[in-house]
Amino acid sequence: MPLVSGAAIRMEGQITVFTYQDGEPCYRCLSRLFGENALTCVEAGVMAPLIGVIGSLQAMEAIKLLAGYGKPASGKIVMYDAMTCQFREMKLMRNPGCEVCGQ
Repeated sequence: MPLVSGAAIRMEGQITVFTYQDGEPCYRCLSRLFGENALTCVEAGVMAPLIGVIGSLQAMEAIKLLAGYGKPASGKIVMYDAMTCQFREMKLMRNPGCEVCGQ
């Protein structure tokens, strides 16, 4: 069962899709990038309309998965900056030492 993950803090949000195919990263690989000291929405706040943008992107990814249409955003993080209205992509690598998906 794939996972369409989304997060937002302050004026930035991100989405990614975990399909759990061989060689692809897992959620633990993503969470390690931010560490235990990452700020939370309670501490840093989040702009409410940004939640709607990220939720809409997650819905589109879920529809693509369910319909088998297009290519899901797996193996990468799609980031949205609400201040500049710009998207960026970053390749999400599988951590070979990951206790969930590593070897």
